[in-house]
Amino acid sequence: MKAGQGSWTKKGMLVAGMATWTMCLAPHQGEAEQVTEELHVLEEVVVTATSKSKLVDTPASIAVITDADLEQMGAKNVTEALERIPGVYNTTASGSSISIRGTRSSMAGGPVILIDGVAQNYGNYRREELDIIPVSQIERIEVLRSAGVAYGPGASRGVINIITKKSLGEEAISGHLSSSYGSWGTGNISGGLSGRRAQWDYLADINHYTTDGYEDEEASRTAGLVKLGYNFSEKTRLGIRGNWVNMDSDNAYDLAKYQWQLDNYRRDIHFPVSATDNSLVWHNTKEQESGIYALDFSHKDNRFFADGTLAYTHYNETYYDNRDIYTSSSTARGDIDDRDQDTYTAALSGGYSFDFGQLSFTPTLGLNVEDIDFQQRKTYPYDTAGTRSTASSDIDLDQTTTGLFWDNDFLFGEHWGLKIGNRVDRVDMTFETLEPSQLDIDDTMWSWTVAPSYHFTPDANLYVSISRNYWFPSPQYYYWAADYGSPNNRPEDLKPEESFTYEIGYKHRLSKAFNIALTGYYMETKDKFGGYYEDRSYMGQKNIGDAETYGIELELDGRPLDWLGYRISGAWIDAEWAEGTARIYEHPSNTRIEADLDGCQVNGIPEFTSRIGLDFYPWEGWKASLDAITFSKYYLDYTNRLSYPSRTTFDASVSYSWDRYKVWVLAKNILDEEMERALNTDGELTGPGGSPLTSYYVLDGFYIEAGISFKF
Repeated sequence: MKAGQGSWTKKGMLVAGMATWTMCLAPHQGEAEQVTEELHVLEEVVVTATSKSKLVDTPASIAVITDADLEQMGAKNVTEALERIPGVYNTTASGSSISIRGTRSSMAGGPVILIDGVAQNYGNYRREELDIIPVSQIERIEVLRSAGVAYGPGASRGVINIITKKSLGEEAISGHLSSSYGSWGTGNISGGLSGRRAQWDYLADINHYTTDGYEDEEASRTAGLVKLGYNFSEKTRLGIRGNWVNMDSDNAYDLAKYQWQLDNYRRDIHFPVSATDNSLVWHNTKEQESGIYALDFSHKDNRFFADGTLAYTHYNETYYDNRDIYTSSSTARGDIDDRDQDTYTAALSGGYSFDFGQLSFTPTLGLNVEDIDFQQRKTYPYDTAGTRSTASSDIDLDQTTTGLFWDNDFLFGEHWGLKIGNRVDRVDMTFETLEPSQLDIDDTMWSWTVAPSYHFTPDANLYVSISRNYWFPSPQYYYWAADYGSPNNRPEDLKPEESFTYEIGYKHRLSKAFNIALTGYYMETKDKFGGYYEDRSYMGQKNIGDAETYGIELELDGRPLDWLGYRISGAWIDAEWAEGTARIYEHPSNTRIEADLDGCQVNGIPEFTSRIGLDFYPWEGWKASLDAITFSKYYLDYTNRLSYPSRTTFDASVSYSWDRYKVWVLAKNILDEEMERALNTDGELTGPGGSPLTSYYVLDGFYIEAGISFKF
């Protein structure tokens, strides 16, 4: 028997056994117990739009993940859940990185991230911090893949709106408790109370999560959520809410593994520098605290609707760079970055529905202001003489973004609809360091969308949309341009990326057995950012060219039999450079040259992803699921000489619900497929004629979990 064949056979038997078990449990249709009808996702009312409407009616590509979906998939974090949506890609290398339709650029934020409608823009890189949000406190996640005109600069890369749980029903008090335990010492416990008394509603929830991690990346998170509301009537509510998160983690993802380390130290957080150097590469540590505190107002009657929010967001992160404290005597080793950010947000929107017989018209006006105050201070604890300068690393950043949008919804008779939206944004930013260096940047951007639609039936919608939107560069891009001082990449020359998106979509809730959402799109991105080099020197990020992206996204699901349901989703994407240049390593000489990118695929984006799932309901209260997830190959480098091969993984779960209890067992990546995020953008080799010097960031392997929940 070949090495590894025995373990493969056992894992294969496990998959076959679980599939056979679920099939054997499935009775004939005539024997099935009566099951409770489930609300189909196309019937969901979405809030990630200028006015609330059913998902089937929105002329845009929106996906919804409910709390039931999150519970079934056993997602340990939001990133895990999001990558299951067609067109959403986990581009994790250092932390949580999400790209929608391949729009993300290097060392910068991706889509707009909202928590209950409040934008989260952290630090000078505008990174997202998705892992700090407890999945157990989420009611739903809405993902807008179309350009989100209503959400300002950055929404050209999509919008992710995370909506936390709220009090439901009329009971004075109700509650829940849940606990799970899984591989790598992963424990998750949560509990909460909610209810309504007279005109008051309330919710309080707390969650604690801890794990040793696949690579011994220990993490611990405690999070609380509190909501209190006063209902003037069934139509009008005033509420306050607050959530806080405290998370500590040992982070290996800043430390890429090369092939020898990957082969020999795959699951070690500490590993030798190389085969000839036994010095250990050490981990980094982060301590994070965040909180959102908001006052909300909402009103909706038959004609008039209004929503308002005043919010304060605080974020603090202390980052300990431990990588070289045991292998170096430099006074720069073990540096500590303390990052502190305060964000103030005010938003108000409202509209009125006019009815002129065969014509209905709903205009919506909205205004939002966001003010960000960010500071970073660096210290060198081993620099006892005080000779190490922090002038270029100590940062003060102030940014104010003001946006005004006007959205118009027309309905002509029972079938035709038209949405026309406009938005103007003003960004004012000041970036200072102690060198001293100061940048004052301001820009104005105008976005718009036009989307006619046709309803064949109340449950079927065909739409076409054209939109223009922008992505405003991360503050760090401006700082690099000023700091490196190249006359060919000045701060004042950086332009926001401009995107034109042409989209056609079809949504149809045909029956309980068959529901479809199909989207095709073409996107032009002008002034796309990429790394800029002069000779051998990095000169920051620059508008290096234009890109074109074609894509198709498909979602199918249904329950043709009482005991059987299915889920099929997939995305095909062709993203390529229309023009541009980049610095690469020539093969086989391994010398640096400037290369033309025309016609090259944008690196790091799989051409195809899919998810095929079956759900079995053998007896009342029982549910079993089996999923196959495929990621096709993607190119690592700008000029498409290196690629990462396709991978397929399998997930399975079994659950039983009775009365107010639920128990479950789930397994992910049950074949223990070795998965990594691979990076080598410039195609560097180990030397002339050598092998690719590719960096690998290890992703999770086989995971199994058992849990129980109780509602009262």
